[in-house]
Amino acid sequence: MGRALLSATTGALVAAGFRSAALWVFAGNERARRFYEAAGWRADGAAVREETGGRVLEELRYRKHLLD
Repeated sequence: MGRALLSATTGALVAAGFRSAALWVFAGNERARRFYEAAGWRADGAAVREETGGRVLEELRYRKHLLD
């Protein structure tokens, strides 16, 4: 289901004329990171750290060139 949804979303972005896309994922969510990496997404070095509820959460930005 996840792969089909990601594929449909990517296809819709290409159809709308986008050449690249970005998404954010929690750094500690290894399963999600592997999922996106297997689909060709790559971390681009951007990160955001936020403190909420006494916890520090870090998000990483992933990018993909859609026309490759």
